[in-house]
Amino acid sequence: MEEKKGIGKILSEALDVITGNPMIILPYIIPVIIVVVGVFAAAGAVLMGAFSTGFEADPQWAIDNLLAILGVAFGFFILAWIFGVIADAFAISITHNAVQGKKVTFSEAWDQIGVEKIIILLVVLIIAGILVLLGLFALCIGALIVAVLLAFLGQGVIIDNLGFGTFGNSYNIAKDNFFDILLLVIILFVPWILVGFVPLIGGILRILVEMYAVVAFTILYLDRK
Repeated sequence: MEEKKGIGKILSEALDVITGNPMIILPYIIPVIIVVVGVFAAAGAVLMGAFSTGFEADPQWAIDNLLAILGVAFGFFILAWIFGVIADAFAISITHNAVQGKKVTFSEAWDQIGVEKIIILLVVLIIAGILVLLGLFALCIGALIVAVLLAFLGQGVIIDNLGFGTFGNSYNIAKDNFFDILLLVIILFVPWILVGFVPLIGGILRILVEMYAVVAFTILYLDRK
C-alpha cells in the first residue's frame, strides 16, 4: 500500500505546482478586479450623493438610495464570488494535471471543466454554505466539523465528475482523514487571518492564500481518495 503524504509534503508540493504553473494565478485576478470596481462604484455613488446635498446630512437621500447602493455592492459581490469559483475550478484542474506530470493550457483545462460542472459546483457550494451556517447555530465547533467533512466538494465535481454525489464522497474521505484535514485548515487559516491586516493589499493577499489552499487540498484529495 502506498504511503500517505504528510501535511508538510502536501504544502511543499502545492508550492511546486504554483511555481511550475504560474498561470494558475491569472483567473484569480478577475474577482479582484470586480471587487475593486464594486468598491469604487459604491464609493462613487455615495460621493455623488454628498455633492447633490452640498455635503450636508440628508436622511431622506440616505433612505432613498441606501438600498440601491447596497444592491449594487451585493451584485458585484455575487459576480466576484462566481468568478472566484471558476478560478478555483481552474486551480483544481491544473493541479490535477500537474500531479500527473502534465501541463495544460487554459483552453485544455476548460475542456475538462465545462459550464455544467461550474453550475453544479455553484449550487453545491451554496448548499455547503447553508450547512456550515446551520453548524454555527449548533456551535462554532459544529461549523468547523461540517467544513472539514465537506472539504473536497470542488475536487469531487471537477476531477471525478460526481455531481451532487460529491457530498457523500467528501464525507467518506474526510471522516478517514479528519485530523489531517483539520490540521491543514488551521495551518492555512493562520496566514489568511494575518495577511488581512496588511494595508491596501490585504484582500489580494488573502485571495492568494485561498488559491494556495485550493491547490493543497486538491493534492491531499488525490492522495487520500
